[in-house]
Amino acid sequence: MVPFACRLLGEIRYPEDYSFERVAAIETDIGAVLEDALAGLGVARVEVAPGPESLTFEVACDACSSEEGAAVCEAILPLADDGPLGRVVVMRSADEPITVYYFCGENLDEVSVERPTCSVAE
Repeated sequence: MVPFACRLLGEIRYPEDYSFERVAAIETDIGAVLEDALAGLGVARVEVAPGPESLTFEVACDACSSEEGAAVCEAILPLADDGPLGRVVVMRSADEPITVYYFCGENLDEVSVERPTCSVAE
């Protein structure tokens, strides 16, 4: 695995009643949406994996602040404004917090997990 300073792991989970056409529309549009949203992040790799129940993506980049992670989610919101549940996990270096964004409709929630304090026994 090639190390990067930051990785974004995303998922858009489709509602059960979604039509094949609606799923295809999201799968068609997500590439351009991610490309625009990630333009300033020094992206080294983007992988998108469509599936029958959800679409997942992974981004490797130089860095991603909390504000930039939220901006990526906000760019995705219009694609998923009619029901999908989405989340984006931003994993930075081990000494920085992990941030998880959940979104559905127009709602976007952010949760950060800080690195625990470690002490080494002598």
